[in-house]
Amino acid sequence: MFKKILITLLILAVIGGIMALIHHLRVAHRNKKELANFSQETPYTAQLGKVLVIYYSWTGHTQDIANQITTLTKADTYRIQTQEEFKSSPAFYARIKKELNNKIYPPLIEPLPDVNPYDVVFVGGPVWWYTMATPLYSFLGKIDFKGKRVIPFSTQGSNPGTFLKDFTANVNNAQVGTYANFNNVGPEYNKAVHNKIVHWLNNL
Repeated sequence: MFKKILITLLILAVIGGIMALIHHLRVAHRNKKELANFSQETPYTAQLGKVLVIYYSWTGHTQDIANQITTLTKADTYRIQTQEEFKSSPAFYARIKKELNNKIYPPLIEPLPDVNPYDVVFVGGPVWWYTMATPLYSFLGKIDFKGKRVIPFSTQGSNPGTFLKDFTANVNNAQVGTYANFNNVGPEYNKAVHNKIVHWLNNL
């Protein structure tokens, strides 16, 4: 009996590994195909006025995108920070799922930024469980953008899920501009990702 259970578990593990590999290859192919469209260097020509870039970053991917936006637009920045430092673990992911289901979001370090002096405000963060990371829900629930032009962006492993839909539903009193999402890719795509950012900004 024990031997049969062990064999079954091994088979399931092999199947799971094969499925994960297939998913990884599909995502890699999709990334390569998309970023091939941005192989040519694009000059930055956007005139966006006074810009603020607001972002939450856990692993650094969103911060990298935010930094590039900041450099190009000569923006001010504000990093969203939680009072509790998040650490990666299976329990953490389960907790985040529960918090999303119950709409209980983490308290943030304050003060929050004053958006009044800015013409355009970028707001970005990672995708967790196919929606916005919980600190973004916390932040959007506390800020009135007072009719400002707000541009959302996200970073994710492969699927932005309902990020834009949920962002639009939770942002207060904003003119939501063109959303951009960025898969987490290797350094071989750095130039293409940068060109994608420039192309996006030029078309806002």
